[in-house]
Amino acid sequence: MNPGINYGKSYVDIQGNGLRVTTGDIGIGTTDTKGYKLAVNGKVRAHEIKVETANWPDYVFAKDYRLPTLQETEKHIKEKGHLQGIPSAEEAKTNGIDLGEMNAKLLQKIEELTLHLIEKDKEIVVERSRVDRLEQLLNKLFNK
Repeated sequence: MNPGINYGKSYVDIQGNGLRVTTGDIGIGTTDTKGYKLAVNGKVRAHEIKVETANWPDYVFAKDYRLPTLQETEKHIKEKGHLQGIPSAEEAKTNGIDLGEMNAKLLQKIEELTLHLIEKDKEIVVERSRVDRLEQLLNKLFNK
C-alpha cells in the first residue's frame, strides 16, 4: 500500500501533491463519463474556472454582420419561445449547455442589443431635435 494513499470504506484519500491521471477518464459520483475526461454527478464548487473558446463574437461588430431586426427577434420569440441561437429550456434540460459556447452566445446577444440601443439612441436624438424645431415653430405661430 502506498503511504500517501489511505483506502477507506468507500473512498480514496490522496494526500500530498494531489492526484495526477495521465490516461483515462475520471468520474466523481459516476462511472459513466460519457467520453469526457472529467464527469461529476453532483455539485461542483471552485474558486475559478477558465473556459477556453475560439469563436468569440466580436464578429457582431464587423461591417458585414447582419444584425437581426427587433421585429425578426420578436417574431422568433413569439414562434419559438426563446431567443434565436439560444437553446430552449427543454434543450438545455435534455442536453445540458456548454459554458464556453453559452457565454459566447450570450455575449453575442448583448452585443446585438448594444447595437440596437446605439441605433435607438441616435433615433431619439433626431426625434428630440425635430420636436424642438416643431415647438419653436409653434411658439412663433402662437406669439404672432
